[in-house]
Amino acid sequence: MELQIQELVDSIKRDGIAEAEKRAAEIVSEAKEKADELVRNGAKEAEKLIEDAKKEVAVLRQSGKASVEQAGRDVILSLKKSINTHFERLLELETAKTLSGKDLVSLIVNMVKSGLANPAEVAVEIPQSDVKKLTDSLAAELAKEMKEGLVIRPVSSVDVGFKLASKDGSNYYDFSAEEITRMLSPFLNTTVQEILSSSSDSK
Repeated sequence: MELQIQELVDSIKRDGIAEAEKRAAEIVSEAKEKADELVRNGAKEAEKLIEDAKKEVAVLRQSGKASVEQAGRDVILSLKKSINTHFERLLELETAKTLSGKDLVSLIVNMVKSGLANPAEVAVEIPQSDVKKLTDSLAAELAKEMKEGLVIRPVSSVDVGFKLASKDGSNYYDFSAEEITRMLSPFLNTTVQEILSSSSDSK
């Protein structure tokens, strides 16, 4: 009887150990599968993160390149504008120098005598600041025209140069430094653009 009980106990032990070992093996296998799955998922996630990072870097690089190119274009446009403004200012200064003294008297006389307008119907408008310098010279050069009705009058609307205006104010020819500069500026700008273009092409 004792022997049977012992065999029964040994049998239970064997069965229990075998079952435990089987269950342990299952648990280990499941754990390994889960670990493998986690590794696979982790690798996929890592690949996705790397791919997303690459795309973001490409976008940033493209955006940065576009920003640099735009900044370059802005600098060039600003430089061209600055150069044009500088040249226009120089043109106005040189025009103002030309429209003074004997040169201005000569220009006024030639315009009046050119037949552009009837002396009896027009007035030569000169800067108030130049009245003393110009009046005597113009009176001597245009004595005949003044007898015919030509008027020489100082005005505040002209700083440098002169205007040949109808006496009733209906129309006028503007030979002020400002107007001459405005008329010449498009030609100056074209020349400046050609200089800038040839300079950049030669690089």
